[in-house]
Amino acid sequence: MLTNKAIVIAKDIDLARCKSNWQAIPELARRFKKHNPNGIVLQQSILAECSLNQLLSQKQESKQAFINDTPNQVTLSSRIDPNVLKPIQQQLSVALTDKEGSPETKSYIQMSKVILAETYFISGEYSKTIQILLHLYQQSPEVNSGYAYILYLRAMVMKAISFELLNEKEKALESFNDIVIFVNGSPNLIERGLVEWAEKGLYRATLFALSDRCQTAYVPQVMNFIRAYQKTCSSQSNTWRIYKRLIVTRYSSKYLADIYQAGAYLPPVDYKLTEEAKQLSESQYSMAREAYNHQLFSIEIMQLHTVYERLVYAITQFPKSGQVNTLVIDFIDRFAKDFELVGGTEAEKRGFVEVLNRASLRTFNSACVTRHLFHALVKLGDFEEAELALRTYLYLVGLESKPLVESRMTAPALASDTSGESMPVPDYQVESLEVGQNKLQDPQQSQETAENKIGVLTGAVKMYCQELAKGAEAVTMAELAFAVYNEEKCHEFGAQVYRILGVSFGFLASQKCRPEYHEKALSALHKSLELDTQCWETYYQLALQLAEMRDILKAVTMVSQSLQLKPSYLPSWHLLTLLCTCPIKEGMDQAVKTCELGLHESPTVIKDSWIDFSEDVSQYILLQMTYTLLVARVHGPEQASVAQENLFQTFGKILVPELIADSTSNLLHESISQGNARYGMVLSGSLGNIVEPSIVSNSVNRARSTSNASTFTTRSVSSFTGRRLHLAEMFDTASVKSVQGKSGSKPSLLDPKSLVRKDMNYAGTTGSLGSFQSIASSTHHTLLENSAGLSRPTTLAKLQHQRSCKILCDLWLLSAESFLQQGKIDEALKAVGEAENVDWTTHAGVWCLLGRIRLVQKQYKKAIIAFEKGLVTKPNDVECRVWLAKTHLDLGDVEIAEGILENVTQENGWDNSLAWFYLGEIYRMTDRTERTKNCFFYALELESTTPIQSFTILPRFV
Repeated sequence: MLTNKAIVIAKDIDLARCKSNWQAIPELARRFKKHNPNGIVLQQSILAECSLNQLLSQKQESKQAFINDTPNQVTLSSRIDPNVLKPIQQQLSVALTDKEGSPETKSYIQMSKVILAETYFISGEYSKTIQILLHLYQQSPEVNSGYAYILYLRAMVMKAISFELLNEKEKALESFNDIVIFVNGSPNLIERGLVEWAEKGLYRATLFALSDRCQTAYVPQVMNFIRAYQKTCSSQSNTWRIYKRLIVTRYSSKYLADIYQAGAYLPPVDYKLTEEAKQLSESQYSMAREAYNHQLFSIEIMQLHTVYERLVYAITQFPKSGQVNTLVIDFIDRFAKDFELVGGTEAEKRGFVEVLNRASLRTFNSACVTRHLFHALVKLGDFEEAELALRTYLYLVGLESKPLVESRMTAPALASDTSGESMPVPDYQVESLEVGQNKLQDPQQSQETAENKIGVLTGAVKMYCQELAKGAEAVTMAELAFAVYNEEKCHEFGAQVYRILGVSFGFLASQKCRPEYHEKALSALHKSLELDTQCWETYYQLALQLAEMRDILKAVTMVSQSLQLKPSYLPSWHLLTLLCTCPIKEGMDQAVKTCELGLHESPTVIKDSWIDFSEDVSQYILLQMTYTLLVARVHGPEQASVAQENLFQTFGKILVPELIADSTSNLLHESISQGNARYGMVLSGSLGNIVEPSIVSNSVNRARSTSNASTFTTRSVSSFTGRRLHLAEMFDTASVKSVQGKSGSKPSLLDPKSLVRKDMNYAGTTGSLGSFQSIASSTHHTLLENSAGLSRPTTLAKLQHQRSCKILCDLWLLSAESFLQQGKIDEALKAVGEAENVDWTTHAGVWCLLGRIRLVQKQYKKAIIAFEKGLVTKPNDVECRVWLAKTHLDLGDVEIAEGILENVTQENGWDNSLAWFYLGEIYRMTDRTERTKNCFFYALELESTTPIQSFTILPRFV
């Protein structure tokens, strides 16, 4: 029976052992023996353990010992000579000879056996370790605190690692799984002894499960190891066992991404256990489960990368000259790959850019970081910053230099950009020479592969062609890619390089119509097709190039090949439809059927309640517009009313990025509804107004009266990281109520926009979810949070906003055209008035159609004023100039009409058949027979290959 004093000392001993206060143990052992002479078990075992810890402290591993660990090669702590441990083992044997049967003594003996097993474990005698521990614990300790609890965990860890090192895989996995159960069941995993041994066991468990030699580990087991390890370390500082944590986090993130791509990812809580899943039908369940898994994967992988980043930056410093921070580069490479899987909203993309900016502070002119920054900025839509990152990258990898930039500025001007400035394309031979001479002697540059460089240059070509409309820069980037391809002999990228070369030359040709560029584009695309005959993108781009060169029959063949390889690509259907509308094909009925097939290829656009504005959505609406024109052409404008109604219904689903902060969102609605106010202009300015003042006044007042209501509805459908405006609310106040009535105040559960990253509230759930939540609690913010708060709108957001306005304007003009064909002049004027409210300062088509209406009304002076206003909006607009010339021709002003038409046909209206026809009429009236004949024949040739809509509405870059 222990005395009270002995009990107090025993508690002090237990506390000292828990806190690893081994210096106090000898004195406590002496005092315990004094007050309990028969307590030989505890006294001898703690003295032996104290000696053991002194030996271990002398063999303490360096923090960097594990830096090169991999799942297939894990560093093992230094072993101690068994002869050195024999005195300690003898001392423990003495302690185990105590035959007293009290519960305290039995507990002390059990604890002594764990210490004895540890002496064999650290000397590499794993069989003896297992022999002692195998049947030592029949059940877990009743009390989940104290040193006995720590020794229980220590026993499990030593047994599991011993099984692993003895290559008994199944038993090792089973024992490691016991550690996971222990960790997830521990209410407060902060005791130093518990955390250290749990980390030690789970470190080897995770790497063992990820290794090639462990093929029997199931995904749930591996995920449990990963989550339990992160939970164990979450209570410690960033510098605690930092290298081991770095290794596990690095390989864990890769494994997580791999199983997600393979469709084997398992969230912490199965979706079928959630309340949302129980309320869904079978048809809804699959899509909702997929979205749920993506949501949970995104949270988990980003939290792993948050930990990863903190660990990396706790180690690395700003590099010295010639030094490469490999840890930072590895982190950024891994993170960029995983972000591709996550996707993300605009705010998350901004967070990604911030991650890359932080990485640039720990690297010096890293080409890798700059490459990822360029791609991130392009995805974000911040094209101005992306151009700067592109130039920096090209300098870093030696593809650009100051002399090369200067040579471009002195080269012959080949094209003009959107602002009218001349943009030269440098001589290829000079550029090739510069590429060879300006390579930087930098260790980071040598890590940039041809694939990296060509990937950046391909992205640059796409940016310049698709977003910024800079054909000359696109050609420059494509020729740089061609130079890399030639120099580094990377034949696997030949088809890609020739394809972007063809696309860029074709785009430049469309901006500055010179035959040699069309020929270069065609030649490059044919070469790309020779290198890869199964690339649907090349077939599509070659078909588009042939269509622009008026080779309609060959274009049909090429686009048909593209559709065979990828029937889901909507612009291919649109291109085939437009080709069928050319008179040379005589296939209007075939065009209608083709268009209907294309529209059926995008059922999600039709079914979704809400749609983010994107290139796909834009192309779908453009195809619907073509279908409306076809129905009107084949069946008459009256029959096209249903198609027009579908057009407006689709448009009403679109969400576009908001350009102004929440506090001013009502002003945004008001300004957009007025159309012109966002440009700082008034409706009744010097250019006058299109429709009657009363109509405009009513329209403006109607927009103002509902701006606040629109604001509230808009907020209710906002995405979780950034607000978006609903186009129906922006432009059509009447549709706000109808949208609310049909869809409620927010998107449906299955809408991807409503599946936001919410906090999980499963209070009663334990196990793997507990590990997952512990990671979340340890990371106060996710890696993709944008610390800058409200940010300026990106270039892409502005472009999308402009494009959405243009589409709505085109829809109203389409309606106005239909009314005009039916002779409903008043209705046509009203539709033009609606188009004016959207955009009359940049859309010349508004004024052109108004002028045509005035011509029908025989109001020639008003028609001329309207056409001239259109040319103020867009000075080189072909339609306005042609109709202006026709008006002057009707009035007898032949010289003025001839001057206008000659300018049109020699510039960007060279392919307008009406311009050549009217010019031929003028030549006929002035008795210039040869010119008359040439103009009429050319007009006839152009007319036979002119589609119902221009080929330029199709995307050039896929």
